[in-house]
Amino acid sequence: MNKQFLMCDKVKNLIQMFAKSKNIALSLIGIVALGTTPATAMDIGVTPSRFEMEINANKTRSQAIRVLNLSSKSVVLKVSVSDWVLNEDNKLQLVAPTEQSLSQWIIFTPSKFTIPARSAQTIRFSIRPKVKPRLGEHRALLYLEEVNPDNQQSKGVKVSGRLGVAIYGYVGDIKRVGVLNSVTVDTKPNSLKAIFDISSQGNAYVRLIGQYAIWLAAKYPGVQATKRVANLGKPEAKLPEAVLDAGLLPSLPILPNNQRKLQLPITKTLPPGNYVLDINGTLGGVVIKKGIPFTVPAIKK
Repeated sequence: MNKQFLMCDKVKNLIQMFAKSKNIALSLIGIVALGTTPATAMDIGVTPSRFEMEINANKTRSQAIRVLNLSSKSVVLKVSVSDWVLNEDNKLQLVAPTEQSLSQWIIFTPSKFTIPARSAQTIRFSIRPKVKPRLGEHRALLYLEEVNPDNQQSKGVKVSGRLGVAIYGYVGDIKRVGVLNSVTVDTKPNSLKAIFDISSQGNAYVRLIGQYAIWLAAKYPGVQATKRVANLGKPEAKLPEAVLDAGLLPSLPILPNNQRKLQLPITKTLPPGNYVLDINGTLGGVVIKKGIPFTVPAIKK
């Protein structure tokens, strides 16, 4: 009886945790991992949503993924793994496996299971290379696919939803070398956005981490004087008087040996005038501080 009550308390705690971070937990391919749009196909939460681990051919260690069914009905899930890249449009693209594919080295259990309503399930996996891994970064997605038992057919099963956990495996000396080639602000009417041109020149992905702020140009104190906004995104966050808007930098990973342009939509309506886009963050662990002046033109009638 005590064990049952303990399990109920654990599930309640998990539900509360996921409820507070549901926008993060509900993801098509791991929002935290890839910066993609939240999905509503399944009320399924996963933690963690990303793994970064060293690959050791002589030593394996089991990892655990906690899956929570947030819905009021039981759900049947099956598990698979795939290799992936991001194409030139920054969209996820699955790729065929090779002998160096991380997906070929991942062993997981269970492969199919049912989670009752408001309950949890643990998936365990380990990485066991079949060949000598090349140096650098290896990537895979561990997919959870919802199987609809009412639509099973002899030729296969119908999948009604899918989400994934990103797994990064590293071999040898990892070097994250990010280059911010340029930052521009596109001031087209009704389409204000910043564009970050970034290169990843090391053997592992790089990612922008940090904040941006839009200042009135006349009151901008200079790039070295600005600081990050504490508690950004929370009700208690306080913006400096001359800051009209602030938010997080686009954090989609730039994979090794790739150059990509990341867009940051600026949804704040800015009247015609002069402004500065202040960037306060890091790229591949290197501090990035910039002030990009731009002008919102008057709309011609």
